Amino acid sequence: MRDKVINMIIIILITILLIALLAISATPSVKLHNNYKKPIQIILPLLIIGLGFFLTKIIMDPIKFEKEKNYRYNFIKQKLIDIRSAELAFKEKNGFFTNDFEKLIPFVKLDSFVIVEKTDTLIEYFNDIYREYQFKDTMLIDTLGKVNILDSLFSQNYPIDSLAYVPFGNGTKFQLSAGTINKSKITVPVFEARDPKPYDSKDPLVIGSMFEAHLNGNWQ
Repeated sequence: MRDKVINMIIIILITILLIALLAISATPSVKLHNNYKKPIQIILPLLIIGLGFFLTKIIMDPIKFEKEKNYRYNFIKQKLIDIRSAELAFKEKNGFFTNDFEKLIPFVKLDSFVIVEKTDTLIEYFNDIYREYQFKDTMLIDTLGKVNILDSLFSQNYPIDSLAYVPFGNGTKFQLSAGTINKSKITVPVFEARDPKPYDSKDPLVIGSMFEAHLNGNWQ
């Protein structure tokens, strides 16, 4: 906000200066000594052009920065969502999140989900206390097979080996943390993934939290 105010003040001052210079150059009543008249006639247009370019730069630079930021952040947000999907699969299988991509990536590449079918049914049994046959609710679980986690979450062509790397980060890895917090006397597994070197230092992208029991991104 402060930068925007400063830029606006600079724009206003430059605009006033440009108007003043144009007014001076266009006013016949302003008489200058012959020794200064010709240099001023040469320098003044160049100065006006230079100030115009500077004014354009001040206006366009923030627009270009925001456009590039939005472009990059779209890719980074999707990668963070993919990390969350992988972490949730890891937790489903192991009961906890991991803070190590060296464990998370091989898990997604090589491990599998077991596909089961659950069916509620009534089973007849003999109650020894009441000396009679009764029915009770039960759940039958049938194992149907297995499916590769990579195929289930993403696709065969998904570049899973690059999961740890920040898009446009020149080799920078996401910072991955995991652990537990106590929430209403219940131990809750948590994880957090963040871009350690964001394009906009005032707006880093983070998904999950090490302090709150939520798995959302800070942009959601």
